Amino acid sequence: MKNIIAILFCITALSGYAQKIENLKIDQNGGEILLQYDLTGNKTDIFEVSVFYSDNNTDWKRLDKVYGDVGDSLKAGKTKQVVLWTDHLENVQNNMYFKVQAQYYSIEEQQKGTLTDKNNVQYNWIRVGKNKWMTENLKSTTSDEDCGGYFTNVDARNVCPDGWHLPNDEEWMELEVEFGMASEEAKTHGLREINLNQIKNAGFAIQECNYDVSLYPNQKALAFWTSTENKMLYTGYSQKYFARIIRIGENKISKELREKTEKLNVRCVQSSVYLATIEAIAKTAIDLNPTGGITNHPYTGEQLEWKYIGGAIWMQDDLLGSYQYKELDEKCPTGWRLPEEDEWKKLFEEYKPSIELENSSEILSERLSSDGIWGFNLSNNDYWMNVHRYTYNTYWINENDKEDSKKLVAFPTNNKGQAGWVRKQTNEKAKVRCLLDNEDYITKKDQIKNGTFIDKRDNQEYGFVEIDGTTWMAENLNYSIPENSMCRNNIKKDCELFGHMYNIEVAENACPDGWRLPSKDEWKYLLINKAANNLKILYPFGGTGFDLLLGGELIYDEENKMDVFTANYLLMNEDKPGYYYIDSKGKVELNDKAKRRDYYYIRCVKK
Repeated sequence: MKNIIAILFCITALSGYAQKIENLKIDQNGGEILLQYDLTGNKTDIFEVSVFYSDNNTDWKRLDKVYGDVGDSLKAGKTKQVVLWTDHLENVQNNMYFKVQAQYYSIEEQQKGTLTDKNNVQYNWIRVGKNKWMTENLKSTTSDEDCGGYFTNVDARNVCPDGWHLPNDEEWMELEVEFGMASEEAKTHGLREINLNQIKNAGFAIQECNYDVSLYPNQKALAFWTSTENKMLYTGYSQKYFARIIRIGENKISKELREKTEKLNVRCVQSSVYLATIEAIAKTAIDLNPTGGITNHPYTGEQLEWKYIGGAIWMQDDLLGSYQYKELDEKCPTGWRLPEEDEWKKLFEEYKPSIELENSSEILSERLSSDGIWGFNLSNNDYWMNVHRYTYNTYWINENDKEDSKKLVAFPTNNKGQAGWVRKQTNEKAKVRCLLDNEDYITKKDQIKNGTFIDKRDNQEYGFVEIDGTTWMAENLNYSIPENSMCRNNIKKDCELFGHMYNIEVAENACPDGWRLPSKDEWKYLLINKAANNLKILYPFGGTGFDLLLGGELIYDEENKMDVFTANYLLMNEDKPGYYYIDSKGKVELNDKAKRRDYYYIRCVKK
């Protein structure tokens, strides 16, 4: 604990206040856990508070990343608050225990007792203030019965029994103050008044002893070493140490420097201060299921992690690469877009600590950077958002060429572990994180009638969705039929992303038991009637649950200088196989006759 000297001076023996932690309560808000507690104690008590967690109430781990009313130098009070981030817990379970522990310096209750030195000589001690003092002089093998042994300062600093020590000058001053000396007078050197009768009545043995050196003329004295070296008069090495000379019969005690080779008496001390511990434990259920999941890029089939945060669906990871603002067009997949300013603000608000903290930007960054179940994987970069370029104040790098204009705008950042906003020029590079364009998906997704089933042929699980009375597979068929099915480009990974492609030889028996190839009219209803001019509703997150994927041939459009993603889906046109052609430009085209040499994707419907 910091400021130990100041803390010890504040200790009062046996305070009437019982130190305890009460009313520990735990709440979870998203990924944040809030602990509230009352800390009871004396006004002078200084506490060091730590937070521990456990999944079994036995094996405890201390939390380092915890904020609020934790750490040292805390005083007693009501409604203390502590926040932590769930992702910073190791091996987190549905039910966890949290322990708030406070340590504070207290004084042993015992007022007197005995101790034994290494020569098996027994002594009495009494407690004065926060220290135990031997009431008798320390003896040596050659010492007489009353005055004990005589020691040089070097010997005196090494002769006390284990756990005891030669008092320093400050501990002697505390003793003097306890027996009536004014604190300012105790700091002075030379001869000071002290009540010897009061010291004797407390239990201290005070008797005249004989010394090899003169302490003062016609002396009747009792002289003790301290462990404090002279550092006041010399900057270098000193041969003198502070001592206390009690003038017997004069009620006076002298604080003075003596040569360290002189032989004086020793009284040893031991601190009565100890580090006391109080704690409180509470159990809480932890929500381990934030709204999120994995979806497929409708064109590339790439798996995209997503998370619902701050009222929007965000991608869990950045897009690869860094870009200038002018390079952002179509960087986000179809159905996704750049976030707006307010959406970034809501995201930050979601991760912001719920209590006021001085280092909130660092804590916000720490939470956003987390890769756990509640984290956001935010990298230490600046990020682009969607801005309307000419609604902001603009300055020109090249006044004659407005195409070379550079705008200075506030953009979200997590650079150098500081989450917040940064003024940035649009010609600089930054990262891209996309947000789902379908703002109503979360509120409407529960209206989608969906489920799963098992294809008994190979035990693969498929999702299905009911759309206006027809039950469709929500994934492409991925059952291998030797010689009649293949992966796109003969790449096995493409089967994992898009499913198998099939020739018309297996049109009648490719689907699992209880399922069949869809008719021309069933496909037409989806593509022409339901998704007319809005093919996106059939893509993942489109709101229908159909999750259409365009995993066919990739075509480059020379005129528009863009890639076009396509897919052909097999259907039954009366008794003959046909297919629908679909591409990423929104083109949908029916072909009544499927070619025998070609391969097609299949979505089955329930019989």
